[in-house]
Amino acid sequence: MESCVYCGISASDWKKKGRVGCSNCVELFREEYLRFIPRTPDGIWEPPTDFPMHGEWKELQSLVQSERWKKIDSYSLPFSYRYRVARNPKGSVYPVRTTKPPERFFLDWFSGKIDISEDVVPSHFETKKKKRRLSFEKETRISWKGGTLFTGDEDHFRWEYVTDSLADLSETLDSSFIEEFWDRERFDYKKGIGFLTSCPTNSGEGDKFSVAVPDSYTESGILEGFRLPTDWGFYREEGQGRLIFFRKNFGRNGKNSFFNLVSYLALLVILGKEAGKASSTRFPF
Repeated sequence: MESCVYCGISASDWKKKGRVGCSNCVELFREEYLRFIPRTPDGIWEPPTDFPMHGEWKELQSLVQSERWKKIDSYSLPFSYRYRVARNPKGSVYPVRTTKPPERFFLDWFSGKIDISEDVVPSHFETKKKKRRLSFEKETRISWKGGTLFTGDEDHFRWEYVTDSLADLSETLDSSFIEEFWDRERFDYKKGIGFLTSCPTNSGEGDKFSVAVPDSYTESGILEGFRLPTDWGFYREEGQGRLIFFRKNFGRNGKNSFFNLVSYLALLVILGKEAGKASSTRFPF
């Protein structure tokens, strides 16, 4: 088969762009598609025993989680936290093609009022045939549930939440509406793969956590002895003076790995180090 009969993506399109057009053509390129999906964490991350301040870390861990996040927040560190989840409506092509305005589409979608057969254009063939003017062709940002829904800039929609508070992030992730993003009847999902997006690097659980810290920390030596886990990534925001640590595909049960790594970074900053050893400053537990 030269191309998917549902969305029109061909083998050459896949090889050139590394993107699929719908859940059906995922099966055409399944073996290659699977190679690029980030694996889920093997367990909950904790700093190795040879990392600095391991004893202080254990003391911090003795606190109840909610109190732990509040304790870290009380120091007003220059950290910023971001959570993102990427999805595609079940039965759609990527990106979603609809004649409804994006804001109306999403509000109707999450309230269960969408009829996929009427409100979503099922293929690029029909789009060309009817020459429809589609609403999702421009980047759109929609305020929703305290965060932002993005569409039009990528081949999926995503919800992002940014905060300077660990306690706030934890509370948001425990909100009931977050569970809606794991509804397999609402979003494209395949057993053995997970939730589907055009680019496989956003598939699987489809979520991403990141923390932004001042880039100056790498020069001051305050993070000396810390090593980022090999399944995490990082980049520098040029002009912003920030270093971003991130990881994809945590899932609902893997968030503690992110919170552990972030709270350990916070511990290094709060207590400081002298010649690779903990300073005399102590956490006022």
